[in-house]
Amino acid sequence: MRALAAILTCLTYSAATWGSPWLPPVRDGVWLQNGIHQQQRWNAHETLSDKDINDATLVTSYVCGVVDFEKELVQRAAQLSDALQEGKKKKHLDPRMLEGMTQAVPILVPLLKSDFTTDAPSCDKALVIVRDYLAKYPEMLDKNADAIVEKALLANYNQSADP
Repeated sequence: MRALAAILTCLTYSAATWGSPWLPPVRDGVWLQNGIHQQQRWNAHETLSDKDINDATLVTSYVCGVVDFEKELVQRAAQLSDALQEGKKKKHLDPRMLEGMTQAVPILVPLLKSDFTTDAPSCDKALVIVRDYLAKYPEMLDKNADAIVEKALLANYNQSADP
């Protein structure tokens, strides 16, 4: 009887947890700001809880991942731009298509026409850029974290960029 009760309890618990939908964690400006603050506290050798250390590490990894992704996009856009310049020399390619693609590259990867290509930030510098951006534009706190990191990089490398 005890085994049957234990099995029924396990089945009931499993059914309840399977039935509830998984909610993805919120990745917004508040999350970035808190994680950057925890990272600063950790760097200052303050005692942090395991959760705070995890938050700091997660935000740092996230920002570094977005920066690495942007570096890759800029590198590929530069290669595409060079290929388009070479393609203009070939007569069998439609020049209108090449011109359209040439105009589309800086729209798709706006960091291409900035100092980002020659002076990409380190992870530590990227955290400072994002922290300063959120301090300057607190209205961005409710936006998605990836958009905030990209806009912070754009604002830092293109001084004319607005939020």
